[in-house]
Amino acid sequence: MDLSRAKYILPNMFTLSSIVAGMYSIQLSTTATGVQEMTLAAWLVMVSMVCDTCDGRVARLTRTESEFGVQLDSLADAISFGVAPAFLLYNWGLSELGLIGLLLASAYTAGTVLRLARFNVMANQSEGPARYFLGLPSPLAAGMVASLVLAHVSFSGQIATGASESVAAVALLLGGLMVSNVRYRTFKDVKFRGPAALVLVLLLAAVTALAVVYEAGVALVAVTAVYIVVGLCGGLLDLGRNVLGGAGDEDDDVMLQELRDNER
Repeated sequence: MDLSRAKYILPNMFTLSSIVAGMYSIQLSTTATGVQEMTLAAWLVMVSMVCDTCDGRVARLTRTESEFGVQLDSLADAISFGVAPAFLLYNWGLSELGLIGLLLASAYTAGTVLRLARFNVMANQSEGPARYFLGLPSPLAAGMVASLVLAHVSFSGQIATGASESVAAVALLLGGLMVSNVRYRTFKDVKFRGPAALVLVLLLAAVTALAVVYEAGVALVAVTAVYIVVGLCGGLLDLGRNVLGGAGDEDDDVMLQELRDNER
């Protein structure tokens, strides 16, 4: 076997594993009759997030970045972070709304697919890494859905919630944020030394404490919620500066294009 060619398979195996995890999550959330199945369905979305992070890292380490890998990754994300979380939302709290619930879940999926399509178009115009994501990253949106399900299931012992209106609001909010122009930091330009390293250690300690005292789902919800809120606050500040006419030209400093962790 030609090892120089075989190494191209490795990053794509992580991408395909993300698809398998997403499909298994869909099957479990659809047929779940108990807490164990619903919990596993939510964790499988998290597994997809790990695979999504690893494929790009492996591709860069092995120097096997390719256009094929980029396109495959994008298609995998549509399933793992668009369809699988939508099924989680529907079976967790939207099924009671019938067709309306299905449409709301579809709106979440549509937000994910639109965001991925926008990324693919903008990636062709990119000249390098960006400091910001444009819109909420789809893996983080999926992570928020999975975290909410994990937190609810662990505390209530029920696989479904009666708060359909709240779940509908979550689906619309996350779907809307993914296609919004709200900018979220990539932290790729942050050097985790000195004060930044201390902040990171304190954050990890706080997350660990939440996971130990409460549940892992609660800790994940807290972290993701803080990231989303910080981005929204930044978006409101930008809007205020634009309305007041005080915004400067930031195009040289912030590109309107993202570099996903797994870009290759």
